[in-house]
Amino acid sequence: MLIIDNEAVEQVLTPAGAVAALEEGHRELARGGAVFAPSYRVFTPRKAADYGPRFPAGGDPTHHVFTSLTGAIASLDITCNRVDSDLITYVRRDGALREVRVPGTPDRKFCGLVHLYDSRTGELLAMIHDGYLQKFRVAGTAALGAKYLARHDAKVMALIGTGWQAQAQVLCQAVVRSLDRVMVFSPTPGHSEAFARRWSEPAGVEIVVARSVREAVDAADVVVTATNAPEPVVKGEWLRPGQFVTGVKILELDLAGWERCDVVATTRHGGGWRRYAIGGAEAIPEHGREYWGKPSGLDWDSLPLLGDVMIGGHPGRTSDEQLTGLYLKGDGIQFAAIGAHVYQLCRERGLGTEIPRDLFLQDERYVP
Repeated sequence: MLIIDNEAVEQVLTPAGAVAALEEGHRELARGGAVFAPSYRVFTPRKAADYGPRFPAGGDPTHHVFTSLTGAIASLDITCNRVDSDLITYVRRDGALREVRVPGTPDRKFCGLVHLYDSRTGELLAMIHDGYLQKFRVAGTAALGAKYLARHDAKVMALIGTGWQAQAQVLCQAVVRSLDRVMVFSPTPGHSEAFARRWSEPAGVEIVVARSVREAVDAADVVVTATNAPEPVVKGEWLRPGQFVTGVKILELDLAGWERCDVVATTRHGGGWRRYAIGGAEAIPEHGREYWGKPSGLDWDSLPLLGDVMIGGHPGRTSDEQLTGLYLKGDGIQFAAIGAHVYQLCRERGLGTEIPRDLFLQDERYVP
């Protein structure tokens, strides 16, 4: 059994490899060869005062959050559960609400793992740090949305956000599109400039600082939001025919924006997060704000899967004038696909820490 840390993942996982693994995972879902379970989170209220001066100023509410995303891909003989054990709080920055993950241990560490199981034998194959893998799981899926739903001549990308997720977005979009430039915007002074300097060369594309979200969106063929905001940062009225839009969270685009789209695909069917909180889920700022299932101009339960578009089961974009979107949902299939890819490469290259498999298996005399 392998323990694979972020450093090992970083050695083997490339943007192109992530996109290819995710593409096959979503194809398998559309073909009926993969399945996912509902994503859920369990919240325990905590007090910011318990964490001292290192805690973000003004954070409220604060919870310990246990997250689970499970999926299986039959052709890979893989079943996967991605689990996070996090502290999450909410702060106001530049007039907007932001969700912030806080390192809870005295040495400022996080706990997030991908558990990879062999579906032939039932045994645990690997536990993989989820940090580096996670950002490519999200960005790689968004890139697949652009590959199949953006115009063929799309050349300019708007990127709203400059954090951890945004870094992988420019790298993965460059895998599927030959971009002329990326218009980037962050409300935090200096972040956009620093991002442009750092990532233009690795992405192989000119990154230009936009003065506002609106300016970035106006210039773009592909609009990608990558923020930690549990509320809209892009307005539907800013979108125009011919664009493609997606983001880390559905709430980053207002409901009117999703309703304006001529075609909206999704990565999986079913609702969003299931939240279970001590004291009631109503204490969670984004709870109840999700658009899925609410009356609107979209039939949420009938959206085509991205995988359906990939295999020809849905036509996707049929005109350069259409406004298209990808409602990107997290699911265990994405972690299973990338996790299996990382595990195989680590095995081939002798990376990871080997732990006796018997530590994770029980003798049959203990199992009824």
